[in-house]
Amino acid sequence: MPAAVTGLEIELIVHATEDPEKALAAAMNVLPEGARDRVKFKVKELKGHHGNPIKLLRARIRDRALAAAIFKHIMARLPEADKARLLHGELRRRVSGGSLYLRLDKQWAYLGQVRLCYADPIWMKVKFSSSRLEDIRSACEEAGQEP
Repeated sequence: MPAAVTGLEIELIVHATEDPEKALAAAMNVLPEGARDRVKFKVKELKGHHGNPIKLLRARIRDRALAAAIFKHIMARLPEADKARLLHGELRRRVSGGSLYLRLDKQWAYLGQVRLCYADPIWMKVKFSSSRLEDIRSACEEAGQEP
């Protein structure tokens, strides 16, 4: 039985060499259009390892229906190769304590596409009602189907 989405968090780092508005646009582009005005990012000013200024953008979505809609939207937009890699190769490494951890490509997101990546990502933590891997796999498979 698929686990239900109970919440979602989105984070990204904006380096000094990046345009903060473009980075925020990238994060907003992975959201369904109807959710964009409902998701608010908080900005935290930080310093990098070498004292360079960086910003951490973070949004927490506690509304279950909104979080589920965002998750479904992202899973449906992932390319088939990324879905296969996630579901059949990496899911065990990406799930911990009832949460699925996704890393979305910031550059592709700015261009309006959803892709998995490893470097300089938009981090997404999807919280589920179950911590069983098979329940989360079922939720991912169900969400990734085209409407």
